[in-house]
Amino acid sequence: MKFESKIPRRKFLKVSAISGAFLALGYISIFGEEPKIVNLNLINDEPGTALNPFIFIDSRGKITLYNHRPEMGQGTFEAIPMIIAEELEVDMNHITIMPSPADRRIYGDQMVVGSRSINGNYDLMRKIGASAKEMLIAAAASKWNVPAEKCHAENANVINRNTGARFTYGELVADAAKRPVPSNPALKDSKDFTIIGKSFPRQDIPEKVNGKAQFGLDVEVPGMLYASIERSPVLLGKMVSFNADKAKAVKGVKYVLETSREVFGQKRPGIAVIADNYWAALQGRKLLEVKWDDGDLANWTTKKIKEDFKNASQQTPTVFEERGNFEKAFNNAPVKIAASYETPYQAHAPMEPMNAIVSVKKDQIDFWGSTQNPNGMRDFLSEKYNVPGDKVNIHYTFMGGAFGRRSLTDVVEEAADLSSQVNAPVKVIWTREDDISQGPFRACSLNVCRGSVDENGNALSLEHKVICQDIRNQNGNNPKPTGGIAGGINTEYAIPDMRVNGVLRKLYLPVSYWRSVYHSTNCFAHESFIDELAHAAKKDPLDFRLSLLKNHKRYTEVLKKVAEKSDWYNKGKNIGRGVAIVERSGAFVAMVAEVIKKNGKIVPTRIIAAIDCGIPVNPDIIKAQTEGCIVMGLTATYKSGLTIEKGSVVEQNFNKYQMLRIQETPKIEVYVIESKEHPEGAGEAGLPTVAPAIANAIFDVTQKRIRSLPFNLDKVIG
Repeated sequence: MKFESKIPRRKFLKVSAISGAFLALGYISIFGEEPKIVNLNLINDEPGTALNPFIFIDSRGKITLYNHRPEMGQGTFEAIPMIIAEELEVDMNHITIMPSPADRRIYGDQMVVGSRSINGNYDLMRKIGASAKEMLIAAAASKWNVPAEKCHAENANVINRNTGARFTYGELVADAAKRPVPSNPALKDSKDFTIIGKSFPRQDIPEKVNGKAQFGLDVEVPGMLYASIERSPVLLGKMVSFNADKAKAVKGVKYVLETSREVFGQKRPGIAVIADNYWAALQGRKLLEVKWDDGDLANWTTKKIKEDFKNASQQTPTVFEERGNFEKAFNNAPVKIAASYETPYQAHAPMEPMNAIVSVKKDQIDFWGSTQNPNGMRDFLSEKYNVPGDKVNIHYTFMGGAFGRRSLTDVVEEAADLSSQVNAPVKVIWTREDDISQGPFRACSLNVCRGSVDENGNALSLEHKVICQDIRNQNGNNPKPTGGIAGGINTEYAIPDMRVNGVLRKLYLPVSYWRSVYHSTNCFAHESFIDELAHAAKKDPLDFRLSLLKNHKRYTEVLKKVAEKSDWYNKGKNIGRGVAIVERSGAFVAMVAEVIKKNGKIVPTRIIAAIDCGIPVNPDIIKAQTEGCIVMGLTATYKSGLTIEKGSVVEQNFNKYQMLRIQETPKIEVYVIESKEHPEGAGEAGLPTVAPAIANAIFDVTQKRIRSLPFNLDKVIG
């Protein structure tokens, strides 16, 4: 599946001439104003300006719906059109789905991050579909000379309620396209949904299986050159010198050039070998004789970072949330406990390595590749090279994984810089070693928890202190962290005296958004400590949570669901079960992990998850997202983590930074809660609970607490 970057007006009119007539609806998004639905046929755009509808219906009855959110495996390619189709009254099996171009004027924010695509577009996409339907109904009513109320739409037809006569949408588009666009169309009652809530198969999957789908790594453009870039193994290391003679001698190598990329305010230099094929560029890179000055950075190790964080934990923290008087309640409590939890840096490691093609000309720039932030790429390139935004063409593709990494512009910056130097399109491809060792990474952390219970097992107090780097405050002199580093700490628990605070650390290692961000680290600590409080209170861990959340319907529902499906209250010998909960991006998840002792080792056998993310647009996609989260969470729990020695990342490829294999994966069961709440994000919510659920299950069967990730399953018992 090839992605069209835009539909010029000339091509748009050519298509309409062939089809006879068409209806194309989209919306204009102006900063600071509510999006306005418009008939895109009537837009008097300038030549070359992108013209991209959500709905395209031609006079032959062919219906095309456009997904305007980049697809990285999360399923919006199918889910966004499903929402439109529900109100438009068309059959998902008889429509074509296409990716839209990048165009903020028509589509608004197209960045996919934070599990916001469905949540942020649900209402508007319903209105887009309903507006088109009302225009088609009005056109039919006019032909029959009856009130619009005497007509209804069904399966791409408008039907006369009195006579049973019908027009196809194709027969109505010529008239419908001339009608005003309803700004506030009537929406269906959810009880009448025929598409939303159903597990329709995804149209993007067949072409991903047969190889026709296009990812950034697949793209080739005329005159393109390839670049492989050598960078300092110690991030922020300064380049002293390099000798390019041997690299230039490799057949196919055209240039050896200096370049740089900016990561959260820090310039990261590199030496690029540019060739007419990637193999030559890579071989030339290996022959570069580069000297780096690492300064004091070479003294940093994982051990030193842990010591730094431990010392920092004694500093006065920034308080993010507080109720009651924690110190008084804790000091006066009869039963007090404290524990610290450690999590490592993690790489994003998408299966498609980072890549970008950029062509920089004096009056035009083109980008080809996989990105979570197409309009952000346009803004960056437009500003950097002083080229008008409408002359920056963004040709985005499917993404082979992203997890936050493809929201940044750094790889694009490298490709653009090199293109501007050689006056040709340049494709930068990161090796797997680049991808794992160069970052930016998920932040490592130290979480210090204290809490207390009374003689009757009632929770009295809880403090959760986070010590880590802050994505939003990595440079400068501001000593305070933002509240973002407290993500995943559940304050819904009815504990009367509670405090959440944090201490900021600033290091040379860049950190960025990683699937579920700080929820992935904080939830491990928080839900493990809640478990420790439950045992201190001599309470069943699941019942303990229910008692503290009895007034929270959604948490209670998912907890009861996993209790039922795991048969929580009945288990055999040598079986351990652990539970954990979280809210992420508006979705509520409860998870039970099951492990067994086998041949002196711990073996995870089953993961049971319940997720309530509001109205489930496509339950199968939600299940797939949650399954993916669980696999990624298991990998981060006991397979992979990054370590630092002599200032650089030790793990360079999948031989040391290991991924969970199919045969290692326990049975996974995901239950999607039927809900009437507004749809929320499902792309990250299933990950944070994995580590604490597994750790709590191991304690259940071994009485050993795991407080540091990743751990070795083979060495838990011993």
